[in-house]
Amino acid sequence: MKKFLLIYSLSVCSYSTIAQSANECVRALEEAELAFEQGRLLFILEQTDSRGDKKKFYECLENNGFSVEEEIRARKLLVKAYLFTDNEEEAENKLIDLLDVDKEHQLTAEDPAELYFLYAKFKTEPIFRIAIKGGLNIPSITVLQEFNTFASRETTKDYQSEEVGLRIGFNAEATIEKYIRKGIEAAAGIQYRVLSYGVEGKIIEPDQLTYVAVNRSTMLRFPLLIRYNYRYSALNKEGKRAKLIPYVYIGGSLDWVIDAKYIDTSRSGGVTFTLPDGSTGLTDFNQTANQNVSVFGGIGAKYRLGRAQVNFLTVELRYENSLFNYINPETRWDNDDLRFGIGHVEDDLTINAFTFSLGFTRSLYVPRKRKEFR
Repeated sequence: MKKFLLIYSLSVCSYSTIAQSANECVRALEEAELAFEQGRLLFILEQTDSRGDKKKFYECLENNGFSVEEEIRARKLLVKAYLFTDNEEEAENKLIDLLDVDKEHQLTAEDPAELYFLYAKFKTEPIFRIAIKGGLNIPSITVLQEFNTFASRETTKDYQSEEVGLRIGFNAEATIEKYIRKGIEAAAGIQYRVLSYGVEGKIIEPDQLTYVAVNRSTMLRFPLLIRYNYRYSALNKEGKRAKLIPYVYIGGSLDWVIDAKYIDTSRSGGVTFTLPDGSTGLTDFNQTANQNVSVFGGIGAKYRLGRAQVNFLTVELRYENSLFNYINPETRWDNDDLRFGIGHVEDDLTINAFTFSLGFTRSLYVPRKRKEFR
């Protein structure tokens, strides 16, 4: 019991000390702001008091005694104080300190014109952003032309049957993004995608000779996109940046097939048959077009994170449409195990997909003067 009381007492004392220090920092800031209103600028810029001790205002700046909002007020106050004492060089340095705390600081109608002129000399947008995303995809197959397995019999194929089922793949993506202006961004990157689709075929009906073939394709993709962020610079009722930013985007991608093969593939009716080991790869027979091009569009939203509110959690939904045939028509008939064993011959088709993903975006900043003001 005594040990508990000792720990409790120490906790209360520590809390009281922290609270007292925070209150002293608030009073020091309010005192400096009052001095600015009264025109006592040197009082603000003097870092020591009459005894030679460092003023509480500067102690709080150096030792993180201010809250984020209070530190922004304090650093902005120093910028204005140096501006109005005609020390533009030091005002520029203090503006950089301010932008280190509040990366995309927004000036208000109450700010003086001199601060607007100084602010306009600096690039305050991010140099670029790095985004990583991961998610799930669902295929949507478009058949361009159907082909029968045997010339004498029609093959009925269904890419959405119950036997095929819902095939969910996954993708991981990394992009570098560049903010252009007025909520517009461009991005380029690389994506690793695994996507599966299946087809149920009937050669002799009803159900006398049927098969199910499930294709799994692994791709490297190189997307390029442009995005519009709605309300990117919008402020809420408290004058702070809106945390939720909806966006729309469009783009294109160069797709490279790394591997494609059939899995869970079997025939029923007659003699039951499954593909033997070593004969499942479409890429082994060069049956896929190694390169393709896709276009896509999507919607999403960013949620601001962190102290500086310039990093984001993202969620998005995308539809991707492949432009060219996924199958190499010149080698369509080359895999005898697939053609005669299973009874399947590839149709000409495109692999499209719906994609849902979650991600994280980190913004990188280096506040610097614009070229024309250097």
